[in-house]
Amino acid sequence: MASITKRKNKWLVQIRKKNIPPLAKSFISKHDAVRWARESEIKIERGLFGNLEEANTTTLAQLLERYLLEVSPKKKSHINESYKIKKLMRMPISENTLARLTSTKIAKFRESFALDVKPSTVNKYLTYIQVAINHARREWDLYLPINPVESIKRLPEPEPSTERVFGWEYDMLVKNAEKSKLKCLKSLIIVAYESGARRGELFRLLRSDVKVERKVAHLRDTKNGTNRWIGLSDHAMKALLELPPTISGRYFETSLDQFKFYWNQLKRWTGYKKRFHTFRAEFATRCFENGWDVSMVATQGGWKDWKVLRRYSRISGDALANKFSEKNVQNLF
Repeated sequence: MASITKRKNKWLVQIRKKNIPPLAKSFISKHDAVRWARESEIKIERGLFGNLEEANTTTLAQLLERYLLEVSPKKKSHINESYKIKKLMRMPISENTLARLTSTKIAKFRESFALDVKPSTVNKYLTYIQVAINHARREWDLYLPINPVESIKRLPEPEPSTERVFGWEYDMLVKNAEKSKLKCLKSLIIVAYESGARRGELFRLLRSDVKVERKVAHLRDTKNGTNRWIGLSDHAMKALLELPPTISGRYFETSLDQFKFYWNQLKRWTGYKKRFHTFRAEFATRCFENGWDVSMVATQGGWKDWKVLRRYSRISGDALANKFSEKNVQNLF
């Protein structure tokens, strides 16, 4: 049975049940105290009562810290993610306990944060909060009736980029890369352009991973956490075979910081403004233009979600219009 006693100007409710942690809550009105006690006892008997004690004593910053230590290191992008989570931990929103983290507070955080950063960045930080809370509810037995972030609308983001790598730009990059002190830069550009592989996947590519006679490469420990085989064009194979052997056995003996330095240097030389990652979008677009189906493009590039792959497909309206000029298309109408 619940115990209801008056202390000073408030009514204190205490509930003690076997195998249930002691519960206590204060109310100004006795009516509210009696109602809460009755509802809580019914929920306990039905096994529906959720103890908010941990949520009342755990701040969002503490939850994010635990997530950063236990979950984030298992991800491929944990270094980049850790920077963002640590920044989030220093924000005022993280001072709230989980029980007091309401949708209204999340919405105010969204609006104020949007004054300083892009909508995509705001949405990413909201996702960090949502994922951390969901993980705690699912894996750490944290009771929270709802995740306050799930009812919050994300900010509208710009349309996907239509940026492509033109032929003359690619030729200019390859030609100027020949004078770079990073000797593998030219081959790295060619293989990325010709295969659609990610930069990190190429950095880890070993000579033992490439079957020259079959013109295939085995990409290991990819961003998605799986290994995959990809095909290599004649130009890509030639670029790989021209590279001298390295002690580590890797084709591209460089680090991320070193690569960024020489890639940015090449961009200054040529006036090129686009990211290295644009080669992946260019590869996917050319594949679709040449008749590859979705499964082939996704397998080659390592895309597991069509929604993500669609952002990389940058087929122009002119290319679609040309399809109607083909004889086989005319017969459809």
